[in-house]
Amino acid sequence: MRELSLELLPNQAPLFFQIYGYFKDGIRQGQLPYGSFLPSIRSCAHTLKVSKNTVETAYQLLVSEGYLRTIPKKGYQVVHQAETLVPDPGSASNDALNKEIQIDFRYGNIELSAFPFHPWNKARNTLIAHYQSKYEVEGNSQGEYLLRNELSRLLYESRGVVSGPGQMIIGSTPQQLLSLLSQLLDRNRNVIGVENPGYDGARNTLINHGFQVRAIPLAEDGISIEELEKSRANVVYVSPSQQFRNKLAMSQDKRQQLIRWVRSRAGAGSVKYIIEDDYEWEFRYDDRYLPSIQSLAPEKIMYIGSISKTLLPVANLSYLVLPKAMLPLFRLKVREYDQPVSRLDQLTLAHYIADGYWHKHLLKMRKHYEEKREALFEAISRYESYFVEVEGKDTGLHAILTVKTTKSESELIASALEKGVKVYGTSRYWLHPTSEYPTILLGYGALSCDEIRMGIRRLTEAWFGPA
Repeated sequence: MRELSLELLPNQAPLFFQIYGYFKDGIRQGQLPYGSFLPSIRSCAHTLKVSKNTVETAYQLLVSEGYLRTIPKKGYQVVHQAETLVPDPGSASNDALNKEIQIDFRYGNIELSAFPFHPWNKARNTLIAHYQSKYEVEGNSQGEYLLRNELSRLLYESRGVVSGPGQMIIGSTPQQLLSLLSQLLDRNRNVIGVENPGYDGARNTLINHGFQVRAIPLAEDGISIEELEKSRANVVYVSPSQQFRNKLAMSQDKRQQLIRWVRSRAGAGSVKYIIEDDYEWEFRYDDRYLPSIQSLAPEKIMYIGSISKTLLPVANLSYLVLPKAMLPLFRLKVREYDQPVSRLDQLTLAHYIADGYWHKHLLKMRKHYEEKREALFEAISRYESYFVEVEGKDTGLHAILTVKTTKSESELIASALEKGVKVYGTSRYWLHPTSEYPTILLGYGALSCDEIRMGIRRLTEAWFGPA
């Protein structure tokens, strides 16, 4: 029996999440190499003195994130290749660097303690008890009906999305669902426009699937319709709730212009579509309500969204809503694909939403992160003479800071590290860079208000000297 150097802490994160983190770190650091097998569920449960359901949940979470695969009669095999030749400076394997970083403005980091584990675990334990005698691990390739039904109702109430459970596909991440969507679209007939600057994960996914991709510049209220028409693209990928790089919220007028574009005649017998990534719609701090573009033309929009990791840190879970006309193509091409999100996570979330916990948690977290946002912009305002612009006041969990300097992006990042502060560049989001000054991404989700203030003060000292 394999020994495990893991001490479970009952009063910390859920036991399954501690087991998941232990194996995930081992895989990423190369201690569990590609092709090796994890201990069996039975032996791992025996060694750690936990239930088999707890271990199975941890393993399924690793499967859903692409670290493991299940092989009948053999077990769970590692399918992630550790990057041992070029260490990731942000990974746990680079201990020396991590010790130097005191404040990390990494976008996507969150406070795990803010998640209400008690109602989540209560719903999960009820499901585990219900399915003790028989539990089908694989489930429905399109996603569990209960969850698709709850999400369909939730999206209609909050975003105006018109859909039924049959139009919805559950996936792990928006990028994974975009990859699936790429297999439904004919790359020989479709030219895809993307926002420039914009989310590089989406752009690269489309390029890797062989599509012709056109960079469409942004106007003040969103993507340029004039440039979109010039590009001859017949599909366009947009993130209207908050355009990732420029933090724009697309205006209602621009949304109507996009609808007119998508309903206009396409050349060479092709059909026009919009891929709407409704990225972080949950985190708007002003009073304006702008419904999804999908609500304006359901037959023309492929709608992608996700349950923010800030709201659901225990699982990756996203969704794709297809126009009804595309459902036969889905059933023909990819219906038999394995579902990447565990049934247990899906069913737990369905009950979590139905019982009202999700809405209650969302309202709490909006207030929580709004306080951090105010601390960030208050701190930046003290040194506003050094900065050209700061974007992101009304949406999301990050801000974009344009720095008035002759230094390069990499030089700003390096000098910040010398002060113990880690920040991130934005040049990767441009297909064709045009900005005059370097811009820096600041994620504040995992930082306290005091850490945010200290971080901004140190950044100013690193880039411009003592104020």
